[in-house]
Parts: sequence; structure tokens; C-alpha cells
Amino acid sequence: MGRPGQRSTVASLHTESYKLFVKMLAAKREAAGLTQRDVAKALGWRQSVIARIELHDRRLDVIELVQLASVIGLDPAKLIRELRALMIKRGDVTD
Repeated sequence: MGRPGQRSTVASLHTESYKLFVKMLAAKREAAGLTQRDVAKALGWRQSVIARIELHDRRLDVIELVQLASVIGLDPAKLIRELRALMIKRGDVTD
């Protein structure tokens, strides 16, 4: 946290943990037999939005994660638990 009045930035978009998260999400999309275009169409988004997320050029917020997970057919809470377990193994967070 910064000092009062000081702007704080979160750079998780380029961390190894975030890259792992996006890789997991893309793998689950592919395992579901869905293309980026399929997911984008179901969400009413452009395909380029999915591509930018998967290329780490655009951050995915929690609401978008829930929407995207719904299209892919996965439980976002389970995905987060899997990510947390991997982050613990890597030493990125403590248990």
C-alpha cells in the first residue's frame, strides 16, 4: 500500500502467477473444444478480446472470469483453488 493520496499500481498482469492463470484458462477452453471465437461469440465480445487476455495484453476481472468460465463450462472457484495450490507450491503465496 502506498501513502495516502499516492496512486498505487498492481502489476499482476505480467507476473508468472498471472501467466499461469491465463495458461490454465486457455487450456480449459481448448479442452472444452472451444476456440477463442466460440467463446467470444457466446459472450458477445470480439475474438480479439479473448486473444488479448490469452496474450497477457488485457487483464481479466472477476466478473469477466465468471462469465468466461460459464461459457467454458467450468467452476471459477475450482479454477481459483487450483491456481492457489500451484502458487503455494511455487512459493508465490503462503498457505
